[in-house]
Amino acid sequence: MKDRLVEKIFRVLPDIVFCIKGTDFRYQAANVAFAERLGLSSEAEVIGKRAEDLFSKELAESYRLQDEVVMQKGEEISGQLELITNRDGSLGWYLASKFPIQNEKGEITGLVSISRDLQTPSEGDLQMLGLKKIIDWLGRNLDLEIHTQELAQMARLSESQLERKMKRVFKLSVAQYVRKLRVEKAAFLLKETQTPIAEIALRCGYSEQSSLTRQFKATVGTPPGEYRRQNS
Repeated sequence: MKDRLVEKIFRVLPDIVFCIKGTDFRYQAANVAFAERLGLSSEAEVIGKRAEDLFSKELAESYRLQDEVVMQKGEEISGQLELITNRDGSLGWYLASKFPIQNEKGEITGLVSISRDLQTPSEGDLQMLGLKKIIDWLGRNLDLEIHTQELAQMARLSESQLERKMKRVFKLSVAQYVRKLRVEKAAFLLKETQTPIAEIALRCGYSEQSSLTRQFKATVGTPPGEYRRQNS
């Protein structure tokens, strides 16, 4: 009864992608937003399938690793920043969380996955909250070492005030937002240029290529070289 109520609630939230999986990693429930993200006509087309039936090999493998952590170790994954290529080729940012489902005996019987669509705020929102100056500065200076304290001073805010405003507008912490910008820029350079990956790493603020590779794979589900091959 409780699970049915949860499904009904998430079915009417258009910016939330929701699903439930069993211990066999098959989808037991999903909402309309989940189906639309996959280009399907209804959530009924998701039920009974696994991630590898619906997503690219790299993304499916990434999701399977996350699911195993949740269902085998009972650990939660909260606030995982993900960059997804939608069916129409556009890029979409999501903030994902996964939680284990337990029965009365404490045994794990599945998981709940929730992803929030991180929509781009308007210029007016940024101006109103005094964030436009630092957002513009970040866009021009991603190759530099970035500190929250310096950004806060630039915005004439305390660090805690800046963090609250970033969460309010972007649903992200300062560190998450900087990571989003860096991975987004790296994805663009990988897709649209032939710039060496080591140089892309430096231009996006990573001290070495391995740092870019680690964060890019964690966010996109595939390493930079493979992403370039897929999008060339």
